[in-house]
Amino acid sequence: MQLAGIHKSYGTGTAHETEVLHGIDLTLARGEFAALIGPSGSGKSTLLNIIGLLDKPSAGKLFLTGQEAENLPDKALTRLRGDAIGFVFQFHNLLPAFTAVENVMLPLLAARGRPDSAMRTRAEDLIQKVGLKPWGHHLANDLSGGQQQ
Repeated sequence: MQLAGIHKSYGTGTAHETEVLHGIDLTLARGEFAALIGPSGSGKSTLLNIIGLLDKPSAGKLFLTGQEAENLPDKALTRLRGDAIGFVFQFHNLLPAFTAVENVMLPLLAARGRPDSAMRTRAEDLIQKVGLKPWGHHLANDLSGGQQQ
């Protein structure tokens, strides 16, 4: 993922125009983890919404899996979001009757329609990457708040 000169403004063309992102440059390699920290109102959620293809920058370029996201049609953006981006929400919204692995499988299931062994293997790999392998087959309600997140 690469961001090049990302700017984001709200209220463009009005007396109340506010630029919340000012020329952000960032490159993350596949499999690399990063944390985004800052005070309330500093643009963290705005930046994550742009990276997650939920919002568009006012200026600059975003590349995911080598593709420039700016001119992709909505259907391609949805596919790219499902294939290349993972979200960890502040409020976890897990299904309590499902295991951790099954909850991780849900976005794949939504994208592909039917579960298969490759989906389960991918979900188990992701659970292991975040250090939760011993809890992968526990129900969501049996996990701590931090584990659920």
